Amino acid sequence: MKHPYYDYTLDEALSLAKSLKYGPFMKPSYPTPEVSEAIEIIRKALKATTFNWITGRVALELLRNANGGEVTWS
Repeated sequence: MKHPYYDYTLDEALSLAKSLKYGPFMKPSYPTPEVSEAIEIIRKALKATTFNWITGRVALELLRNANGGEVTWS
């Protein structure tokens, strides 16, 4: 699945959530979060002032759509 307005995919959104969850010392063997967990991880990260808002918002829209939630694409 790809975002309709940005060159960003669901896999990239899940990778972002995995990176946020495990931090800079993440090992490739660490499991990728499920979509519902990834939504929470990115939602919490968006509240941080140092997070990239555009990337986070796009990732959150993709994840919510994949989880069956309603999304207003922006």
